[in-house]
Parts: sequence; C-alpha cells; structure tokens
Amino acid sequence: VLLILIGMFILSSCDQQEKKPENDIIIYGDYKCPYYKKVEEEIMPKLKKEYIDTDKAKFKFVNMAFLGKDSIKGSRAGHAVQNVAPKQYLEFQNKIYSKQPNHEGRWITNSLLDKEISSLNISDEKKEKIKKSYKSKNSQSWKDAAKDIKLAKEKGVEEVPEVYINNKQINDTYNIKEYEKLLEK
Repeated sequence: VLLILIGMFILSSCDQQEKKPENDIIIYGDYKCPYYKKVEEEIMPKLKKEYIDTDKAKFKFVNMAFLGKDSIKGSRAGHAVQNVAPKQYLEFQNKIYSKQPNHEGRWITNSLLDKEISSLNISDEKKEKIKKSYKSKNSQSWKDAAKDIKLAKEKGVEEVPEVYINNKQINDTYNIKEYEKLLEK
C-alpha cells in the first residue's frame, strides 16, 4: 500500500510540472513600424492560436524602439505589461499596433498607453502598477526596454521585422508557411 501511495505521489508530481514549449519565436520590431504591423495583423493571430496559446511555442518580442522617443515610451509600457500581467501582453501589443496611424509622427503618448492599459482585463491595482512602472525612471520596465535595444545591437539587427524561430531566421516574414515549416520540425 505504501509503494502504491508513493507511486501515485510521484505520478501526480510529474503531471503538475509545467510543460515547456518546444519552440522559440523571437521577433525584433518596433511599435511604430508599419512593416511589423503587417506581421501583427496577418501572422500573429495564427501564431498565437496555433502555437503560443497551446504552449507549442514561447514568444518574445524584442522592441528595438528605434523610430523615435515615443517608441521608447511604448517599449517601456509593453515591458511593464509583460512584467505585471504577462498573459495580457499580446493583447496589449495588438491594441498598440491597431492604433498605428499612417504617418511617422509622434503618436505613442501617455494618454494612448494609459487608455489601452485601462482597457485590459486585469485588476485596477495591476493597471496602476503598469502605468507607474512605464513612467518611472529606473523601473524594471525602463531597464527591460534598454536591454531590448542592447540585444538588438549585439545581434546586429538593423531592420524590422526580423524573425527567428529556434534560432533560425525567417526569410519572408509575411509568409506563414515559413514559420510553420520551422515550428513543425
């Protein structure tokens, strides 16, 4: 009887271990980049549904924030969401890209970011924590935004979008078949 109980405990412990995704998707972008907006609209819904939401892939967006000071502000807000409410990050990213206008002027403002953060389905406490973080110098979101910029420079990324799946670069970032080919290996 004792052996059976020990065996059941071991099996239940194994079932509770978190399943790690088998694929890594890393995308270098900028919230102000109209080329990445196309990836966000045409590729991300399928990646999210088929791979990210099903834990077949882990997703990381490296925000290069190189298209203006408001890009940096957007990157900080994105990191604040990721740090406080990680399950809402892709929703936040999608909301920001949906607001992208057809011009290169400044448009990522505290007002826009606060509105999109307020629309997330999270507690008011988390919303305030996110807003405070992206606006506070030396916060974790500021440090994370700086890390993204440094990582992109170290990798030699000069244009976005640039996509890597399992450390292999995608040639045509607008062709879902290229993603699927590497994700299904």
